[in-house]
Amino acid sequence: MRNIVWVILLLGVARAQQEYKLCAPVDTISDDACYALQRGESKVSCLRVADSAECAIRLVQGAADFGVFNAEELLLTYQFYPLDILPILQLRHRDKLGEDFEFQTVAVVPADFTQKVVSPGERLKQLKGGGFCHPGFSKSQWWNDYILKYFENIVNRPRCQENVTIIENEIRNLKDFFGKACRPGEWIADSSFDQELKNKYPELCDLCDDRTACTYNNMEKHGHLGALDCLTHRNGKVAYVALSYVREYLRTNASFQFLCPNGNILPLTTETPCAWLKQPWSVVAARKEIAKPLKNDLLKWLNSSFPFGHKENDWEIVLNRIIQEDSRAIDLMEMSLATYLSKGREIDISNIETCGKTIRWCTIGDLETNKCTWVAKAARTLGVEPSISCIRSNSTFECFRDIAEDRADIITIDSNYGYLARTVYDLSTVLYSETEMDKNSVIIAIVRESKDNIYPIKNFYDLKNRKACFPEYGGISWLSFTNIARTDGIISSKSCDYSLLVSKLLSGACTPGIEDADHARTAISADVSSKLCSACRYQNNTSCAVNETNRYYNDKGAMRCLSEGVGDVAFVEAANIIKSDIDPYMYRILCRNGSLAEFPGFKFDEFCALSVTIDSELVGRKNDTQISRTNTVLALLKIEDWLGYRVSPRRPIRIYGPFNSTLDLLFKDSTSGLVTTSSTKKSVLAYKELFSHVDECSTGSFVATTNFVLVALITLYHFLFNHIH
Repeated sequence: MRNIVWVILLLGVARAQQEYKLCAPVDTISDDACYALQRGESKVSCLRVADSAECAIRLVQGAADFGVFNAEELLLTYQFYPLDILPILQLRHRDKLGEDFEFQTVAVVPADFTQKVVSPGERLKQLKGGGFCHPGFSKSQWWNDYILKYFENIVNRPRCQENVTIIENEIRNLKDFFGKACRPGEWIADSSFDQELKNKYPELCDLCDDRTACTYNNMEKHGHLGALDCLTHRNGKVAYVALSYVREYLRTNASFQFLCPNGNILPLTTETPCAWLKQPWSVVAARKEIAKPLKNDLLKWLNSSFPFGHKENDWEIVLNRIIQEDSRAIDLMEMSLATYLSKGREIDISNIETCGKTIRWCTIGDLETNKCTWVAKAARTLGVEPSISCIRSNSTFECFRDIAEDRADIITIDSNYGYLARTVYDLSTVLYSETEMDKNSVIIAIVRESKDNIYPIKNFYDLKNRKACFPEYGGISWLSFTNIARTDGIISSKSCDYSLLVSKLLSGACTPGIEDADHARTAISADVSSKLCSACRYQNNTSCAVNETNRYYNDKGAMRCLSEGVGDVAFVEAANIIKSDIDPYMYRILCRNGSLAEFPGFKFDEFCALSVTIDSELVGRKNDTQISRTNTVLALLKIEDWLGYRVSPRRPIRIYGPFNSTLDLLFKDSTSGLVTTSSTKKSVLAYKELFSHVDECSTGSFVATTNFVLVALITLYHFLFNHIH
């Protein structure tokens, strides 16, 4: 009997060893494919992951067994796990099975490039002043900035100048070295600044067919054919393009030759052209412990022949489609990631030279710091400048202090902290986070429902000598209320001391944090803070803090303050209460126009809300230099190009998505993109409007204007008095 038990256990173990988990990124493997893969007697199941970065983490943790990685994803993975993951199968395109690499970049020059005899080491210098034909920049191609700029950075090492932005430094260096060029497409993600640079340095568009638009007539194949046209017909001295297009366009034309990285030249007829970069094919990669048996099983499943109507092993057909949709899996000898990648790419990204001051991103806790490190290394492999470093902290306020005191540079914050960032820590917007439409920050005013239809507060003027409940002092609800009160004339519009004005309006309030040093640049008077904390200190609640010791802290706490009869009105963020277990029919909304909603509940439109704005922004020091601020903005917009939401879904890490199954790291999950401070998006304009008076106060322009008006009135009075008398 015991032997039978052992046999059953061994069979169970053997069966378990034959079942594998495939990393299934949400953007590249559909739910339908995963469900189909797991049907019948399948030996493979899906583990859903956000991107290849999470796939790599799951492989190392042992939660998954294998996944498909392209070269860029593999290069990023290598930076963290150089020994734990192995490439086991290479995936070559079915039309290019004879090609050892997915693509190779080459430099092509005329045959008479150097008529005089020079050493190979000196030959690259002969490119100076000769004209450069570049394929151009576009979001639809696979070549990232590191690849697109590799040739120009090698032949003309970057010389960093501190008095201009990184991008202008780059453009100036190119103009000084090549003289003329055609370098089409967007050099940077900001279109207005991009055009400004093209106007300032027209030499880099002189070899284009359309100099004004800075483009080729033939942009087929992402500009590679246009670059070869530029070389053959527009007197360019060198074209940097993909090898496949040279073979297609020039074939074995004796009038041109390859220029090698070491300065040698080779005819186009050579069977071993010298490439500047060689991009490895995508691979199936596996965790090291299971690589050998998995490879054997995959080769068997992927090379199976499936007769018409065959259903017994349908999961194998699905696995084939997932892995070999347009490619064929080829066995790889056992090797490390370093060995595989270094056949064509530089794998030590610390050697990549960059200009500009490193952007120090302030992060909160280990998870966010870890994601930041992945993003920073991804940006480095993509060729984004300047570099990013991650500065770990423990709280938003600690980050504020680190930025204000020049130990860090940027942080993404909830809009709830926008007022405090500006008024207490002297920070300002670097970029706004564009919010998904249904996730905007919406602030509403709420009163208790009345059974006898008698409402002590029927409009904002009725707030006089009433008590109010706020989630937090200086938060978005506080600012939305003070903005309405100021514009409606309920409080004075001629003062910047909001806390004093509100304390004079109300008989009391719960305003958590008003006594906290993190929430005020200078101490608020004891009389004001005591009055605006008075409603917090009710019965057993003695705290006015911004933590769990205060039962009236945050949006739910403000609603508790209202429901328990402590306050007469609450100002809260709608999303934080609508999804809670609060009974909506116990309350009625006080609309922006000062009237009560027709019916109880939390149903309202944007005209009823006190404010409808984006719910986060990226901030930095207000007094940063314009050059430093521009470098930061352009780097972040470039990162968004490659790691944000794209038409092409493949990206090594999703900067706006979850990381390691955790949301709201670096950016809130509601973020759909980044926009500049010149954005005219409605929710951005509404957010900026909230701070217009705050900004006037913080810059002193409001006080200066008030003083000017006062002086003018006094002068006018004396003038009239003297003339009348």
